[in-house]
Amino acid sequence: MVTRSSTGAPRPNGRRAPGRLILSAAALAAVLAASGCSGGGSNGGGRAPAGAGGSTTSGGTTTGGSGGTTTGGGGSTTGGGGTTGGGGTTTGGGGTTGGGGTTGGGGGTTTGGGTTGLASGSFSALSYNVAGLPQGLSGSNPIVNIPRISDKLNAYDLVLAQEDFWYHGELAQDAQHPHQSVPLQQSGRLVNDGLNRFSDTPFFDFARQRWQSCNGLTGAANDCLAAKGFSAARHELHPGIFVDVYNLHCDAGGSRDDIDARNDQVVQILAYMATYSAGKAVIVAGDTNMDGFDPADEPTLRALLDGAGMQDSARFLNVGIEKIDRLMFRSSLDVRLTPTQWRIADEFVTSNGDPLSDHEAIHVDFDWQQLR
Repeated sequence: MVTRSSTGAPRPNGRRAPGRLILSAAALAAVLAASGCSGGGSNGGGRAPAGAGGSTTSGGTTTGGSGGTTTGGGGSTTGGGGTTGGGGTTTGGGGTTGGGGTTGGGGGTTTGGGTTGLASGSFSALSYNVAGLPQGLSGSNPIVNIPRISDKLNAYDLVLAQEDFWYHGELAQDAQHPHQSVPLQQSGRLVNDGLNRFSDTPFFDFARQRWQSCNGLTGAANDCLAAKGFSAARHELHPGIFVDVYNLHCDAGGSRDDIDARNDQVVQILAYMATYSAGKAVIVAGDTNMDGFDPADEPTLRALLDGAGMQDSARFLNVGIEKIDRLMFRSSLDVRLTPTQWRIADEFVTSNGDPLSDHEAIHVDFDWQQLR
């Protein structure tokens, strides 16, 4: 049976630059006035307090295909978020080159599992910060580059995009995945959460959560200008086989307030996972803005991994490098997830070899096996 199963300039200590969108108060006022947004969040570089928002919304529907679609509509929320993040400069890393998964007719494969009747299969996943801030504010050239990204997404069974703020129509125009999230329509911020997904398998219970804590409105990477947070949905890999998939974008920057905001964000997503995903197999992907083994970031990253019982795919496969853009996972008593390849998806470049975003896309192949 077949089923459709960043580079930023490093700071002197090697960590990502605190962010590319740094606006003065006067410039911010002009941008907000032009956009019709009333601001909000923290003032200057200060933090918005925990509890200052973070309501859940249904936030999107899947389109096309059959089965497991959800309804909702974006809904307005309050609270923090962020807009930027760096990404390291190392290239290469693990696995082969070219697109992930199989193309045409449905993507990853499923087998019947022999005499036990237990199914197994595989799928390809991509996490990609597409640098979709408005032209001139983005660290890339989104008007030109995002349409070029669109068709390349079809090589993957599951795509989790971050910073899909301003050009979602262009990002989706050539994507053939039958199940796609609808962007957050009302956020109360300059830009929405930028979190969208493209899937070859159905998903349902789609929800968006805004971070309750963020740092920076007119400084500190301007994280509070966006309605950043995380989204979650239950994906059906095969009839009766489910994995909960999260897409996140954490606060950028390296100040103490930025680190505290990320700590708060980890606490928030872990609390959500403890309820929604209790006992479930899980994938958490996205732009964590956490550098692995950095003394300032590793404790926060370990809190996320250990608190949810997850492993980072790059570390699991011992590829020797990792990025702030991650795909983390855990198995359950019902479904075993096993990463089989981690690589930087180096096809996301122009004909001259220039990157299509200021982040590199991360590709991980997973095998899955039904356990009972």
